[in-house]
Amino acid sequence: MAGGLGLALSGGGAHGAFQVGVLDELIEQRGVDFETVVGTSTGAIQAAGVAQNDIGKLLDLWTGITGNDDIYRSRGGEIWAVLTGKDSLFSTGPLRTLLHQTFDDAKIRATGKKLRLAVANLTNGQLRIVGENTDNIADWVYASAAQPPAFPPFRTRDENGLLEQWVDGGLRDVTPLRAALRERPRAILAVRAEGPKATEPEEYRNVVKIGLRSVDLLTEEVADNDLGNVDLINHLLEAEAKQRAELEGTGLSPAQIAKVMEPLGAQIDRYSFVPTMVLRPPTNLHKTLEFVPELIAENIERGRQIVRDNWDELGPFLGLDESSEG
Repeated sequence: MAGGLGLALSGGGAHGAFQVGVLDELIEQRGVDFETVVGTSTGAIQAAGVAQNDIGKLLDLWTGITGNDDIYRSRGGEIWAVLTGKDSLFSTGPLRTLLHQTFDDAKIRATGKKLRLAVANLTNGQLRIVGENTDNIADWVYASAAQPPAFPPFRTRDENGLLEQWVDGGLRDVTPLRAALRERPRAILAVRAEGPKATEPEEYRNVVKIGLRSVDLLTEEVADNDLGNVDLINHLLEAEAKQRAELEGTGLSPAQIAKVMEPLGAQIDRYSFVPTMVLRPPTNLHKTLEFVPELIAENIERGRQIVRDNWDELGPFLGLDESSEG
């Protein structure tokens, strides 16, 4: 039997402010309750906020940012970081402090929500999904957001004492739809942080900028592939419902209809397909690592507004109507 609502939140760095606005409007203003929340990269920050039932604290985190230095600090420039063998272009002590001030393991577990965070193992390339019962969730939120080569990996040791380096889950799963599907919610709302990429020509002058641009292109491709199946899922479910309705009109018994539909139903169950809807901003206001207070505030408001603009479709999809609005 299908469970409650699922939420999938993509990566996108500073663009994550858009997701905060979406969540504030949905949860605080309209009373939407998500049972399962899955996040990657910046989406992991928002996911932890939803799982903790504390959108207010999530808003405080974002609106309290006064500039890039509140998130990361330069290691002396791109070339210097390369020449000195650093593991990243920036240090991220400020971000890790913010996350530890915002998220609490016990509070997250007390809500009963399912939290799933996507992180990638830099050594073997495997994707790991971290749940709400994992210790030190703030560290794993950071790990999911640790985009290389900009941010340093989160380091742990395995049972044999070998070093493990954990980085941005967006390298493998930018919009973690599959992790949400595995939890078998009744429907999933996927919220992308980034809008379509601008196509203005730009010259990338050194190996670091070329590398960063390459990562950007790869993650964009992963994101498009992650959500490229949404239309397929929805169309398949619509076709299944239409076929079932047509069979009912032929006078077949429920048992006969069930037998005819069994092969298709088995495949839908196998892949845990459920109705899915996607929200994303129409454009990007700034670059991924550009934390400008005025743009953050504007992006949060754009997130709220996209919910308002799409409520006629979004409300019924989420199982709410006008009488359910807060």
